[in-house]
Amino acid sequence: MDKTLSRRERKKIETRQRLMQVALRLFRNQGYDATTVEQITQAVGVAKGTFFNYFESKEAILPALAEWRFQKLQEALTVEHSAPASPVARIKMALCLVAKDPLTDPQLAQRIFAAVMKQRERDRIGPVFVQLLTEQVRQAQAAGEIRADLDPLLLGGIIRALFFQQMLMWYHGYHPTPLPTMLAEAVDLLLDGAAGPNWQPAA
Repeated sequence: MDKTLSRRERKKIETRQRLMQVALRLFRNQGYDATTVEQITQAVGVAKGTFFNYFESKEAILPALAEWRFQKLQEALTVEHSAPASPVARIKMALCLVAKDPLTDPQLAQRIFAAVMKQRERDRIGPVFVQLLTEQVRQAQAAGEIRADLDPLLLGGIIRALFFQQMLMWYHGYHPTPLPTMLAEAVDLLLDGAAGPNWQPAA
């Protein structure tokens, strides 16, 4: 945490962080609907009104949770956290970390998606996951691991869509392969291409 912040500012950041941590734990353990703001604040040890100093509603904490977890993901993809040197390997790592995150619980993920979409309409925030993948694609292009003539934003979006498709298959038991292997193989297939020897690009 930034040492230049005042004690009051640090306390506010710590309280907000603690509210999110406890909310995520309760949402995962007992479900979003069964969790109340009062339960969250009691577990944190603050007054119920304190919650609304940071979040206007219980639903409003969901986009904040998503942003917080993706910030953690971005940190995990840095050299300081011993991330792989290969940008493509970092893309695979990112997909696996997201897959293991509590936010990918199907019911909670659906709630978060709806809340994030509402916030996007109001605040016009960008899709954080696509931005993260797009940056890794740009780095892979700079490293020569991905073709430089491809639109990194388009490819980042395709990788994101591929991730959710693989997650859906895994949740429903359509594929016996361990999830990390599924995700790595899907990225490899995307990058290797599926064209056969007789395929011709469209004119």
